[in-house]
Amino acid sequence: MKPETATVATAASGASTHAKGYRDISRAEWRSLSLAGLGWTFESYDSFLLSLLLPTLALQFGLSKAQLGLFTSITAAGQIVGGILFGYVSDRLGRVRTALLCIGIYSLFSGLLAFAPNEHWFAVSRFCGALGMGGMWTAGAALVAETWHASRRGKGGALMQMGLPVGAIIAISVAGIVSMANGGLAGNGWRLLFLIGALPFFILFWVARKTPESPIWLERKQAARHDKAHPSAAATQLNVRGLLTAFTFIFFLQYLYWGVFTWTPTFLVTVKHLDFVHSLKFVLALQFGAISGFLLFSAFVDRIGRRPMFIAYLLVGAAAVGVYIFSANPLLLMAAIFLTGFGVNGIFAGAGPFLAEIIGDTASRGFLMGLAYNGGRLGGFIAPLVIGALASSAGGFVLGLATTIVAFVAAAIVVFFAPETRGKALA
Repeated sequence: MKPETATVATAASGASTHAKGYRDISRAEWRSLSLAGLGWTFESYDSFLLSLLLPTLALQFGLSKAQLGLFTSITAAGQIVGGILFGYVSDRLGRVRTALLCIGIYSLFSGLLAFAPNEHWFAVSRFCGALGMGGMWTAGAALVAETWHASRRGKGGALMQMGLPVGAIIAISVAGIVSMANGGLAGNGWRLLFLIGALPFFILFWVARKTPESPIWLERKQAARHDKAHPSAAATQLNVRGLLTAFTFIFFLQYLYWGVFTWTPTFLVTVKHLDFVHSLKFVLALQFGAISGFLLFSAFVDRIGRRPMFIAYLLVGAAAVGVYIFSANPLLLMAAIFLTGFGVNGIFAGAGPFLAEIIGDTASRGFLMGLAYNGGRLGGFIAPLVIGALASSAGGFVLGLATTIVAFVAAAIVVFFAPETRGKALA
């Protein structure tokens, strides 16, 4: 092994320290988290913006709820394809360069949405941008999993995933400012919001330049060059059971997330009869609940393990969604929605590290993580269509969201039979 290879391998394993505190996190770990976390944050801004703008887009293009659900499903479809495709690319091009490429793609097509003259332009641009969204998660999650020490990998993954609610809060805040400045989001207000979504590439280009490549990826690449062989030759036997477990678990989590979060603003307006400003308070409660969930997950996942944390969050989320769907008490709704964010969103804190660990050591880790996570987004593709189709009446809307309870139970069964991966070393 070359000296520089040994250096990056040591950085990856963190052999010099097993501490789990923030003081012991290395500069390379923080920089990998900065790129992956900010890339995920801006992606979340773009994704959640669509949820906020569904009522506006319905008026702009004259669309039904089922047609609006198609916009969200198109996004999920693009993320599925992009996550798998760019997972493959990241195994060959590198995690950092692939992440920046994906940020460039979703930034470009977010900006193009601002000029959409009709729903067809909007749908095509949204699909193309979603390719970069899916790829960003795959490259970023692999970068963090391969850079952070095994004893605190769960913390790193959780902090990266916290970009999800942070991005949503940014979307809500920016939408509020634009709405007040333009007297609403109709007209050019919604176009300005998407135009703002073109900025992440120009911001993160400088972050990527200072972010070191995954040490594990570099070591594999150097070893492959030494052997004059293709990198895939170093791959271990495919862990089929681990891949299927990861895919199934993520499928149900994606159904939960896209089912609950996509339709929350519309549900609060049409079923709970809250005005838009009031409903934003509830959506903010959802996001702050998510942040609390991510922080708690990051604090305990490396101490007590992946499975106990997943099951606890599923139980909290299922109970909260049940109250949220059927309660009419404003105070109870506020508490339930906070806990919905805590459980439904917060559980994703463990997704990246869990997938990397359960899939195991392979030169195709990026591709397989992308296959499991973004293939699992099929749940996100299905949920908006199912709920949107049922939402023709208030009772149907409630029934549609109630299907998420079934997904909670199914996810709990999958993770109960999955192996515990806490502290597993990666190579």
